[in-house]
Amino acid sequence: MSTRTECYQLPDARLLAYADDTSDITPDELAVTLRELDDRELTYPEVMRLINVLGSPSADAIKSMVIATSTSIRTRKHGRAVVPMAPVEVTNRCSSNCVFCGWRASNQDMQRLTISEKLVQLQTRYLVRKGIHDIELVGGDDTTFVRDTLPSLLPQIRKELPEDGMTHFCTMALTSNQYRDLRECGADSMIMWQETYDADLYRRSIPTGPKARGIDENFRVLRDGDGFRFRLESQDRAAREGLAVSVGSMLGLNPNLGFEMLATIDHARYLSETYLPEHPVIVGMPTWNHITTPRTDRRPEHTLSVEDSFSYLASVYFLSLHLHDVWVFPNCRVSISAQADAVRAAGVFTSTEVKLGPGGYLTAALGGMPEGDREVVFAELPLLRTEKPALDEMEQFRHHHHPHEEYVREFAQRDLFFQARG
Repeated sequence: MSTRTECYQLPDARLLAYADDTSDITPDELAVTLRELDDRELTYPEVMRLINVLGSPSADAIKSMVIATSTSIRTRKHGRAVVPMAPVEVTNRCSSNCVFCGWRASNQDMQRLTISEKLVQLQTRYLVRKGIHDIELVGGDDTTFVRDTLPSLLPQIRKELPEDGMTHFCTMALTSNQYRDLRECGADSMIMWQETYDADLYRRSIPTGPKARGIDENFRVLRDGDGFRFRLESQDRAAREGLAVSVGSMLGLNPNLGFEMLATIDHARYLSETYLPEHPVIVGMPTWNHITTPRTDRRPEHTLSVEDSFSYLASVYFLSLHLHDVWVFPNCRVSISAQADAVRAAGVFTSTEVKLGPGGYLTAALGGMPEGDREVVFAELPLLRTEKPALDEMEQFRHHHHPHEEYVREFAQRDLFFQARG
């Protein structure tokens, strides 16, 4: 446990200066750079030049070169293994108002549901049987979930996991004492995306709630708090309490993609160097997807599409961080083929068979349950007796869903295989 008291200071002026550079790179220049990357990482000016290539006539050639180099280094460093994880959503109630999220408090079109701890356990057993030993407990910015449910749920889920498993949680940013309490209850890791490292965009996108202002030790929203800073420093607080940490920026939210990627890289380097954590720092790649209630969807139709560049962006992250203890995390917000390509090029940690609403795995899990457990499920969620239950309509946003076995096959085609941490 670290005794540091300082927290990450975002060098936004310096990073914006790099992001203002509009120059790109030629294939010949890039070839020289790539030959050096066994022994060093991409510099910030090099990252920007690679991002500026997108949309240029040489983009396809540049992308192929970068992905090939990243794939080679990733394979030499990590082999062919990939660690799978899955989130288990406990509630879709939320107290924050993020304009990009279907769960935002003001979205009256969203049906709300909180499931019992028993149903969380049953879904965890279903996922563990498939070989997924990293489980993320999710509940939005719901104070009741974080304050009351999560502390009692964590030790129960810990008992469901094999020895090599890890418990993650995704909540609003918390205080040091709150992180310590969750660590003592059995948590191993916090999952936290900054969403955007642009403070003004953050405040426009998240106007109210715990995420906008931060919270005190009693989970009350701070009246004049700075939610951007409170969230930015949350990894420091969590790392000091012995939790593994993650960083990430939502691709597509900020038109200034270069700034967001540079800030994510800078933050990940800082955490890895400062805390030398037991587990790698996770660099997530969330994308701004449409939500499941179309009438209240605020995502513009013409925003950044990362599908065709997902492997490339993952590779830029990896080549900027491969000498640090960092894992790039491509997820299911893109198609299964784009996700698998990105993992082959740069990822070590990924998600499979993801359901993003409370109780989402239960429909698939029912067939393997003892009769007594099935009756518990039907008693709590009678809607599951219908042919097409409405659980998917309660998900946070639209994503790509396939059974875990399809991911196994897709990844095997790229000579990748899933294994638990080791």
